[in-house]
Amino acid sequence: MQKGAIKDLVYGGLEEIINNPNYYYKSTVGLGYSKFNEEGKIAILEFMDLMAYKITEAESADLDLRAKKQVIDQLKQKD
Repeated sequence: MQKGAIKDLVYGGLEEIINNPNYYYKSTVGLGYSKFNEEGKIAILEFMDLMAYKITEAESADLDLRAKKQVIDQLKQKD
């Protein structure tokens, strides 16, 4: 999965959790009164565990792709 797709998933996933009143209370008074309840905290942690793994996968794939490109570029220069 590409980094841009992961960014969209993180934003979209957080937005969905925040918009669910079973997980997050958004106060009209302000930030100090808005909060995640216990279920929301668990949902956020589980979601971020999954996204963290996806990010590490994307980083690894990106590193692999760059390494392969460097090898190919070096081989082309030797011709």
